Amino acid sequence: MNSVCLAVLNYNGIHHLESLLPSLEAACRESPVPAFAVVLDNQSSQGDVEWVMRRHPDVKCIVAKNNDFLFSYNWLAENRTEEILIILNNDLKLRPNFIAPLLRHFVFDDVFAVSATSRDWDDRMFTCGPARLKSHHGMYYWDYERERQELCHTLFCSGGFMAVDRRKFLELGGFNRLFQPAYGEDLDLGFRAWCKGWRCLFEPASVVLHRENGSIGDGADGCAARLMLRANLLFQWSSLPTAAPWAERSAFFWLTVWRKLSKGEAWWLRVWLETWFEWRRLRKEYHQLKTSETELNRILAAIGRPARTPLK
Repeated sequence: MNSVCLAVLNYNGIHHLESLLPSLEAACRESPVPAFAVVLDNQSSQGDVEWVMRRHPDVKCIVAKNNDFLFSYNWLAENRTEEILIILNNDLKLRPNFIAPLLRHFVFDDVFAVSATSRDWDDRMFTCGPARLKSHHGMYYWDYERERQELCHTLFCSGGFMAVDRRKFLELGGFNRLFQPAYGEDLDLGFRAWCKGWRCLFEPASVVLHRENGSIGDGADGCAARLMLRANLLFQWSSLPTAAPWAERSAFFWLTVWRKLSKGEAWWLRVWLETWFEWRRLRKEYHQLKTSETELNRILAAIGRPARTPLK
């Protein structure tokens, strides 16, 4: 490969960039191929662009056409020429030797994306690992195997710190607007790559320190929890086959509703209903994403295979 672009999504995040950009510039200097640092600014209103230009002149600042959340990367990918795009949150610090371990896997033509690993901001524990898909009484869920810090396949790569083949990213259409405004985009992207026969890898030799929820926050209203539930439901309904008989799924749903209401979490049912009506309105537009049980089993088997060699 000839070059790599490290793109940092930012909105009113000078307090984050102060920590990230020195480590970003250091990573570019030690990269095995020419590396270009870019701040993709989502129309900040607090002087972020001017601050970057003044304090870090070697970092190119590109202002997105709109504040389009993570979907600004779709526009950026169309306007860059580097083979590999490394997508980064602004609430990170990069450990030394960050780029090379990610890039080495792209010698294989079927590699779509490679995820770094993350540790908490105080560098005490891992907060990321390879992602695995599971189901429980008809409800799919996924989580990071944080204790498994080894090179392996993963269901998807974290949208906060991953390297992606830019041309493959564009071939998939980038991040799926079904998940706008936030959460689920990286999960959906990785799964669609697996459906196409491409691989997603987890590479623990590349490490970031992550100030979790620093970019979007959660706040008193639990915004992040609501968006994550919505993304979970939309991904299941759009992409995955039915995981259990209707009676089992129905019983588990109502049990979950009872548990949530008994804890005073009426928001869970409200989000579920809002998302269901949203999906009913949109499902014809996204019907092509649905996988069969056979296809899902093929993908899960591929994810379980050793990561050092191509699937074919």
